[in-house]
Amino acid sequence: MPPFRLSLLGLGLALSITASIPTYAAPKDETGCGTDLVCAASPQTIASALQKAGYTAELTKDNLGDPMINSAAAGYKFSILFYDCTEHVKCESLQFYASYDANEKITADYVNKWNNEKRFVSAIVNDEHELTLRYDVATIGGINQTNFKDILDWWSTLLGDYSNFSKENLN
Repeated sequence: MPPFRLSLLGLGLALSITASIPTYAAPKDETGCGTDLVCAASPQTIASALQKAGYTAELTKDNLGDPMINSAAAGYKFSILFYDCTEHVKCESLQFYASYDANEKITADYVNKWNNEKRFVSAIVNDEHELTLRYDVATIGGINQTNFKDILDWWSTLLGDYSNFSKENLN
């Protein structure tokens, strides 16, 4: 067989194998938000669920124009950022976000110690020794009120845990 035909045969085989390998594409929330569900696609449902759980909820926009909610728990202010938005609406996920003042004792080792001991929330430190805590939640198809309340409870508990962690490890 001439080398050229072999190359075409090999290319055809490679393409057919490649075509049969499933690829991952993030699902899109086409359903909107069902009754009594909490969804990033409907930011007001997030704000209402926060208020129902006893939290403050100021629905606003971030610097890109996507929805954002400001709130507080465990003595700390935090924000809920909306991600995977289509034209600043129809968002699919949330990130609970809290930031802390710079402290030279906040290093990668400090953050690694926190991250190794905790689930759900991760800590990140930048070059200026500023720490952020982040908790990501996908809401495609909606989250029922009980599950969202559990997410809030975890977030609030972990903010309190971080306060204790910082007292024990920064002093």
